[in-house]
Amino acid sequence: MAYFLLGLGSNIDPRENLSRAIDALHSLGEILDRSPAVFTEPVGESFTHTFGNQLIIIECSLPAPMLKQRLQRIEEQLGREPKSPARKTRDRTIDIDILQEAEDSITSLKQTPPEESYYREVYENWDQSENV
Repeated sequence: MAYFLLGLGSNIDPRENLSRAIDALHSLGEILDRSPAVFTEPVGESFTHTFGNQLIIIECSLPAPMLKQRLQRIEEQLGREPKSPARKTRDRTIDIDILQEAEDSITSLKQTPPEESYYREVYENWDQSENV
């Protein structure tokens, strides 16, 4: 088993789509911890809707490349357009990224903030003493 820190993001009905994504992630493994969702105003010219971001720690038996494929399928099932260069600048129902992986425990995942700036506020507000 491996442990993964996943970043979830949505700016189309973010409350609903973050919840739907978490429900779908249960099919891939055990969700060990999750942050509260953080909602922020859009940044840049290509986005106009509020973003919701959330962090999830999941225990999964799949290797990272196979997990990534399954995550892309969940994104598409929840209404995200298939992978293309242009989709980075479009509104999204859900975006699920593998941010970190650990083989032996979740400790390192919980102690290292994600590099992506849009997950920093989520990480900083995460009460990591509580599990799901």
